[in-house]
Amino acid sequence: MTENKILLSVVIPAYNEAEGLETFNGELIKYVKEAVGGSYEIIYCNDGSSDNTAEIVSKWHKSDPRIRLVSLTRNFGKEYSLLSGISVAKGDALLMIDGDGQHPVELIPEFVKIWQKGAKVVVGVRKDNGNESTFKNLGSKSFYFIFNKLTSQHLVPSSTDYRLIDKSVQRAFLDMPETGRITRGMIDWLGFSTEHIYFDAKPRKYGSVGYSNRKLLGLAANSFVSLTPRPLYIFGYLGILITAASLVLGVAVLIEQIILNDPLHWRFTGTAMLGILILCLVGIVLMSQGILSLYVSNINNQSKGRPLFVVDYEKSAGIEHKY
Repeated sequence: MTENKILLSVVIPAYNEAEGLETFNGELIKYVKEAVGGSYEIIYCNDGSSDNTAEIVSKWHKSDPRIRLVSLTRNFGKEYSLLSGISVAKGDALLMIDGDGQHPVELIPEFVKIWQKGAKVVVGVRKDNGNESTFKNLGSKSFYFIFNKLTSQHLVPSSTDYRLIDKSVQRAFLDMPETGRITRGMIDWLGFSTEHIYFDAKPRKYGSVGYSNRKLLGLAANSFVSLTPRPLYIFGYLGILITAASLVLGVAVLIEQIILNDPLHWRFTGTAMLGILILCLVGIVLMSQGILSLYVSNINNQSKGRPLFVVDYEKSAGIEHKY
């Protein structure tokens, strides 16, 4: 790898993207050169692909050392794949972009211009989700609405991992060691000056979508657990509300049926009241235990102290071994 100053690092998480990688890389380099000339590096993060993604990038590295490969030993997931690339990037600014062609590479010069004007973070925000299913669109809107209502942190709806960050943001981001990482949420949490670029997502030309509905639901749940403790508080407040309501109802029934001899003809039996009360409280307890279990699971993963990803240096290219 050349020791010349690098202005821009481009980090691309890649999982089974071999089919469209040649086209994507050609377009990417075109607009990166337009933005920063030859002062760049491109880091592909192979997240345990089962196709020949790693072999293709390794071949490119031999002819152009500015193209580097971080190859993970298995599929760790997009968040950790991104982290592996961010941790080795050397540029003054770092751009994250998906390798499936849905993020418009022609906007890269605009990202760089906004950064050069002083923004520490430049975030790509989707304007059009027409290519997504109804389930994903509805789920995305619901997630952002609920998250922004429940937490003190505000996430811009439809914001993406297509974003540029300054080197100072990169350093602060790498100082956050927790597991269960949500890259976009963690970068927003840091609080650096941020600008937004709005774009229409392109249809995926090659391969298949890496995130299933199940994985998306897991990502949403992990976002709540890793970025805010407020769901725990909600069930505490709900428990207080249920207890107070049960007390009021119990006193009302005692007065209406026993003291006043049922003038309103409620005809509540003791068994019926007890059954409704138990059913309500059991539901609250089960829901609160479910939320609590997510946090306990997160604490358990954090306490293990395992590495967040493992690099296969023999299959990587242009990456220095840390040991």
